[in-house]
Amino acid sequence: MRLFAILLLLPWTLVWAGSSFLISTDELAALQTRVRLIDAENADNYARAHLPGAVNLPYLELEDAEENAKSGQPILPRLAASKLEALGISRDTEVVVYDSGDGRGASAVWYILGFIGHDRVRILDGGFRKWLKEGRAVTQDAPRPAKATYVPQPRADFAVPTASLFGSAARVVDARSIAEYSGKENGGARQGGHLPGAQSFPWDRLAGTLTTFRDDADMRRALRDAGLVPDREIIAYCNGGLGRSTYLYAALKHLGYEKVKVYPGSWIEWASDPVRPIER
Repeated sequence: MRLFAILLLLPWTLVWAGSSFLISTDELAALQTRVRLIDAENADNYARAHLPGAVNLPYLELEDAEENAKSGQPILPRLAASKLEALGISRDTEVVVYDSGDGRGASAVWYILGFIGHDRVRILDGGFRKWLKEGRAVTQDAPRPAKATYVPQPRADFAVPTASLFGSAARVVDARSIAEYSGKENGGARQGGHLPGAQSFPWDRLAGTLTTFRDDADMRRALRDAGLVPDREIIAYCNGGLGRSTYLYAALKHLGYEKVKVYPGSWIEWASDPVRPIER
């Protein structure tokens, strides 16, 4: 009996022991009732259809501009914990997060959970679009899990505060569109433009068609051509600090880049102070 119980747990153990944080639709289908699924899309998309058993945590609800400016952290850890508690998630909960399929929302939730010390979290490769294309079940039923207790253990030096950008030798990478980088669009910020010396590398240059990321070799080639190599420290930013920058962060981590961080305040925080220099 004990051996049988161990064998039941073995598939999940093997999945988590892998080098990548991605989980395939086939793997998830075999484990679905034993993990907590988080749908990172907005409430309307979630209500329209979602994976059975999934709870909803729109990734934009994890933006915390006040904490970005105050401490340089992605979010107040207690605030993140309270959102997870309401969804029945504790520190030992095994989590799989997904979005529509482009990876922005899922990477944001994955990143925030990583910040507060939640290691057992993976991203569904291809997200909802791949799951749906394969003819797998979806639902409109929303589960109501019992409230949990979550004790965050935020990681020190996980992200880059604004003050650390001055004089940094890191390659600062702008994951937004060319229009935003050039200042033609401000994305709701006080002014348009980009951080001084920042390099433009739009996040979707690494996006897959039916997968979260492009083929590894294609991504490595695109990054190498842009001079973004693993031995160079990289700081990614976007507009609000979650979504496009966390997608780029996740893609680089997937490829084995270790010297990469996110600037949580991103362009909105930087551009909020008219004294800070900008480029267009």
